[in-house]
Amino acid sequence: MVRKLWDTLHIPIFALVDADPHGIEIMCIYKYGSVAMSFEAHSLTVPSVMWLGLLPSDLQRLRVPEDSLIPLTKRDESKLSSLLKRPYLTSQPDWCKEMELMQQSKVKAEIQSLSSIAPDFLTNIYLPNKLRYGGWV
Repeated sequence: MVRKLWDTLHIPIFALVDADPHGIEIMCIYKYGSVAMSFEAHSLTVPSVMWLGLLPSDLQRLRVPEDSLIPLTKRDESKLSSLLKRPYLTSQPDWCKEMELMQQSKVKAEIQSLSSIAPDFLTNIYLPNKLRYGGWV
């Protein structure tokens, strides 16, 4: 469906995912496709997907409260290492920097962690400012 919207409307496609390895993997599937569907990747993927958030660097920049952050599990660390080894990510150095920051900080966060700043922070501040001022990678 996202590919159809992109093809038909010629609009930018932004990914808003949790700042965790599984959110990043979901975004990668939209941009690059999955192994299982690799034979149809050209008709399903959206190569122009941009990572709007939640970025690991946002967690520090916005001072998301510590009690809203979640320690990475061993499974998360393994997934993150696996993602960083994927050959297509060499063309996404900013994505790699964000993942390396997650590795170093050893924390992840869900999108809803932004509500710990303010209940309407995501919709009234975070997204409008990201879109207006270009805060994506």
